[in-house]
Amino acid sequence: MDWIKTIDWKAWLATIALIILFREGAVWLMSQLDHPELGNLVGLIALLIVLVIWRKVHKIPARIVDTNNKIMKESAFAFLPISAGSLLMLVHMGAEIPLFLVVMVLSTLIPLWVYAKMAKKWL
Repeated sequence: MDWIKTIDWKAWLATIALIILFREGAVWLMSQLDHPELGNLVGLIALLIVLVIWRKVHKIPARIVDTNNKIMKESAFAFLPISAGSLLMLVHMGAEIPLFLVVMVLSTLIPLWVYAKMAKKWL
């Protein structure tokens, strides 16, 4: 149980609270505008903008960056059910599969490439 003592609980709680506040605030705002399905995306973009502005003014604490890296590594397993659902959907698409794959590759690779460039430059 020594590993519990080594966890930076304040950084974990701050990081999770930041993510939840931005997501829930964006979902609420987009619900007011009759587009609740855009809440996650708006929250992500808003958090990114705030962090970029914060990065220009102050340095992001290393504790928060480390906690975020751990969350990102551990949350990769959350996407396995989504992948299985995508595979089932592909089976039923038939002739639309090539167009779907092009859209999926572009919408995944371009943001990942941009994120990698930003991470390399700013972190």
